[in-house]
Amino acid sequence: MAGLHDVNTDTSSFFSDARLKITPLKEKYADRDDKDDLSNLFAIPDFWRPSNWLAKSIEEINKQNPLFSWGAEGTQDGLISSQLQGHPTPELGQENDDAFFKLPPILRDLAAQHAKAPGTDTAQEEDQPELDHELSREEEDFWLLPDDVASAKPQYKTWEAFEKTKEGPPSFITEAGPAAFDSIIAASNNDTENKPPDILDNSIYSACLLTLSLGRSSLLFTWDSTQNSFTKTAPLLRTSGITLDLIKAIDNLCLDCGNCTRHLQYYSETAYSSPSSSPTRIAFAGVIGRLITTVGTELSTRSRNVRSILQLQSLVQPVQTVLSYFKNLVQKVATAKTDEAMLSALFQAVQAAEYKDDLLRAATNEVLRIVSRPWTDFVEEWIGTKVEEGIPVSKTGGSGKGFVKVADKIWIDDQGCDLDEPEYFLDESKMPGFVPGDMAESIFETGRNLRFLREHHPEHPLARVDVVELTKPPRLKWEFEWEAIARLEGRVEEYRGAVERVLLAAGVGGEQTGNSKTEESGAVEFAVFWKSEAEVATNILKSMKQMDQPLREPPPADDLAQLLKSHLYSPLSHKTALSPHTSLLPLLSFSPLLTYQSALLSHLTTTLLFTSHSLRSHLSLLNQSFLLSNGLLVARLSSALFDPDSSTTERQKGVALGGSSSMGLRLGSNRRTWPPASSELRLALMGVLSDSLGGGGEKGGRLPGDLSFSIRHDLTPEEIDKCMNVDGLGALDFLRLAYTTPPPLRAVITPQVLAKYDRISRLLIRVLRVLHAASSFSTSGLPPDSEDVTLRFAWEARGFAFAVANYFFDIGIAKVWRRFETWLDTIEATLADPADSARAGISPEILRQKQEATLDSIMSCLLLRKRQQPVMALLEEVLSLILSFARLVRIKAADAHLGLHGQQHYDEERDLYKRFHRKVEVFVTVLRGLSEKTPTAEGRRGGKDQENTIEMLLTRLDLEGWYAKKR
Repeated sequence: MAGLHDVNTDTSSFFSDARLKITPLKEKYADRDDKDDLSNLFAIPDFWRPSNWLAKSIEEINKQNPLFSWGAEGTQDGLISSQLQGHPTPELGQENDDAFFKLPPILRDLAAQHAKAPGTDTAQEEDQPELDHELSREEEDFWLLPDDVASAKPQYKTWEAFEKTKEGPPSFITEAGPAAFDSIIAASNNDTENKPPDILDNSIYSACLLTLSLGRSSLLFTWDSTQNSFTKTAPLLRTSGITLDLIKAIDNLCLDCGNCTRHLQYYSETAYSSPSSSPTRIAFAGVIGRLITTVGTELSTRSRNVRSILQLQSLVQPVQTVLSYFKNLVQKVATAKTDEAMLSALFQAVQAAEYKDDLLRAATNEVLRIVSRPWTDFVEEWIGTKVEEGIPVSKTGGSGKGFVKVADKIWIDDQGCDLDEPEYFLDESKMPGFVPGDMAESIFETGRNLRFLREHHPEHPLARVDVVELTKPPRLKWEFEWEAIARLEGRVEEYRGAVERVLLAAGVGGEQTGNSKTEESGAVEFAVFWKSEAEVATNILKSMKQMDQPLREPPPADDLAQLLKSHLYSPLSHKTALSPHTSLLPLLSFSPLLTYQSALLSHLTTTLLFTSHSLRSHLSLLNQSFLLSNGLLVARLSSALFDPDSSTTERQKGVALGGSSSMGLRLGSNRRTWPPASSELRLALMGVLSDSLGGGGEKGGRLPGDLSFSIRHDLTPEEIDKCMNVDGLGALDFLRLAYTTPPPLRAVITPQVLAKYDRISRLLIRVLRVLHAASSFSTSGLPPDSEDVTLRFAWEARGFAFAVANYFFDIGIAKVWRRFETWLDTIEATLADPADSARAGISPEILRQKQEATLDSIMSCLLLRKRQQPVMALLEEVLSLILSFARLVRIKAADAHLGLHGQQHYDEERDLYKRFHRKVEVFVTVLRGLSEKTPTAEGRRGGKDQENTIEMLLTRLDLEGWYAKKR
C-alpha cells in the first residue's frame, strides 16, 4: 500500500494548493464584465467556478467513492477528502519524481506556503492578504507547465516485468486455467447414465495425434484393415481445458490425414509390383512417395515445439489439405489404363487446379512435369536432342516403342507377289490428349527424318551421338510461367547457334567428305568441333579442378519436394504477372524446340534428297515413262506394239525370226494369236526404254529405279478375259512398267504413289492404241469404194480420238506437271538460300503430299477418280466402238484385196456408227452437265490453278454443238 499512500499524499497537496490559488483569482476577476472580452470567441466565463451539479451530488459521490471524494466532513467547498487528511504531505524536496500523481511546478510553491501554516482554517485564509508578487498573464493559467521543468527520465518497461507483478484473483473463467474449465464441464454434465470422458495428459494425446497424422498406429489409434481406416481405441477421451466436441473435431482431422497417408503409401508401394506397371506409373508412384516423405518430415520437424493440441491442429491442417487433394487425384489417375490416358488425366487436373490454392496449383503442375518425364525423354530421344538409352527404336528391333509403331508395310511387286518391309508408323492412340494432331505429326516426321540420316548418311554430324552432347540442346519439359517460356526460347536460340557452328565446321553441305579429313593421322589427336586444342585443354583443367572440390549437400529430390518444404506452412509469393492459360501450355512448352528441330532435320533431309539422291531425275523419269511425256518413247512404244509393218515376233514353224531391228507385236494387223508369249514381249520391247530415256549413263545401262516392262500379275478374272480379246480395249492391260523406288526415296515415292502412276499409264496405253487405230482412218487408207457411213464414221472417230488424246496429254498431264515442276524449282531455290525462312516448311512429307496432289489432279482430268467411274465407262465404250470399227476396216481391206465384197460388213458398220453416235451424244451431254458444276473441294486441293478442265474437253469434242443439235 506504499504506492497508494504516495498517491493519496500527492492528491491532497494538489487539491489544497488549488483551493488557495482559486480564492484570490475569484476576488480578482469578480467584477470583470464578460463584454470586455468579446474578441475571444473561445472564452469560457467563470471557468474556475465549480459546477452546480457537483454541489448537489457531493454527498452521493462521497458515499460511493470515498477515495476521490469532493468534500471533507460534509463541507462542500473543501477539496480534500476526509480519508486523505490523515496522511502527511511529503516535503517538496522529498517528492518522488516517479510518482504518477504529482503537482505542477507552479503549484508546488503554493503547497510549500500552505505547509508553513497547517492550522489555518478557511476563514483565516480569506483574510490573508494577496500574494506578494503580481502574476503575469502567462502565470495566471496554472495548468500550463513552465519550460524550465526537467523532463522525466525514460524507463525501460517490458512484458516480462509486467508478468512478474502479483496477480489477484481471476476476473473471468477463461483466466482461471483448465482446472476451472474442467470443473464447469463436470458440473454442467447432469447426465448420470453416461460416464464422463476421461482426461488424458496433453503431451501424450498430442503425441498420439501426431503419430496418427503421419499414418502410423499408436496406443490410442490403430489401423483397422477391415474398415480400411484408423479407429480410436478409447472414444471418451479428452485433454484438460478442451471439450469433447472439439477433441472429436481434431480427431477427425487427424484421422482423415492419417487415412490419406495410408492410402497414398499403399498406392506408391503396390505400383512397383503391379503387372501393369510402366515408366509413367512408376514415376507417378515415386512422386506420391516423395510427397508423403516430404510432408511427413515437415510435420514432424515443426511439431517438436508443440505445447497444445490447438497448435498441433494448425500444423496438421495444411498437411491434411494437401494429402486429401492428392488422394482424390490418385483415385482419378489410377483408373487410366494406359500411360497416355494417365498423362491426359493429369493435364485435366492441372486445368481444374488453375483457380485453386496457389500451393495446390503449383504442386499439381510439378507432378505433371515429373510424371511426363518418361514421355518427354522418349520424345527427345526420337527427335535427336537426347542420347538414346537402352535399346534404341529400329525397324529390326521389335514392335516399336511409345507412339512409334514398327510394322510391315505390304505392297505388290512387279511379279504380283506381296512383299513386306518394316516401316515406322505413327500410333495416334499412344499420344496424350494434350498433344495437338499437327504437333504429333511433326514429332513423328522429325524422328523419321533423323533415322533417314542415321541409315543413309551415318557420317552426317547430326547423325552422331557425340554431337548431341556438344550442342547441348534444351530439355523438353513443361513450363508454366511466361518467364520460363522466354528463357526456353533463349536456350533454343543458343542451341541453334551451336548446331550452325557444327554444320559449318563439318562443311557447307552439312556432311563430311573424304577430302575434309586430315591426311596425317597423328596431326590432331583430340579434335572437337569449333574449339581449338588449347581451349580443350583449358576445359579439361577446369573440369579436373571442379572434381577436386568437396561434395556438396544434395539438393531436394525434385522441385515438388522443394516446393512443399518451402511453402507448406508459408504462402507463395504473389506474382503480379499473369500465367498462360493451361490450354496453351503444350504449345508454349514444346513448340519452340520441336519447331526448330523439325525444320532443321526436314531441311537437311530434303536437301540430301535433291543433291545426293537425285530426286528430280527420278521424278522426271516417272513423268516421261508412266505419263508418256517423252515423244521418242511414245513413238518407239507405238511402233513396237501396233505397227503392222514391223517384223513379227511370233514363232512360226519352219520360219526363222527376222533379223530386222524393227520388231513388234503388230497389234494393228489382223493378228489371230493373243496374248503374246513372254519371249515376244522381250523381243518387241527390247531397248525401247533405254534408247528413249537415255539409260546409258547408269551403271550397266540400267535406268534409275530399274525401270522396265513387266507382266501384271494382279489381274482379276474379268480383266484376264478382257486381255484375251485381241481387238478389245483391254488387250494390253497385262503390260505394265516396273519401277523400284530406291530406299532413300521411299519417303517421297511410296507404293501408293506408284499405284497412281500405274493407273494413269494403263489408261494412256489404251489411248495410244485407239489413237494409232484412228490414224489409219485417213482417206487414202480406206478402200476407194467405201460407203458414206464408213467415211462419216472414220471422220468422226478420228476426230474423237484425236480430241481425247490431245486433251489427255496437253491439258490433263503436261499442264498439271509443269505446275508441279515450277513448285519444285521454287523448293530447290529455297533450300539453296540459307536466309529464306520459308525453308522451315519443307520436308519429305510435303514433297510426297504435293506429288500425290499432282497425280490426283491428273487423274481428275483423265476421269480416273472414283466419282468419275460412270463417265469413264462411257468413254471406254466409245473407244471400244472405234477399235471395232478399225477391225471392220481391216477385214474389208483384206476382203477387197481378195476380191470379196460382203453386205454383212456394211450392215455391221451402220450398226456400229449408230451406237457410236448415240454413245458420243450421251458422253457429250454428261460432260456438259459436269462443266456446269463448280470444282469440288478435292479438285481445289489438286492445285491453285485448278479450273474446270471438262469445258476444254467439251470444246474439243463438240465445238459447234454437232451432237447436241440432233438431240
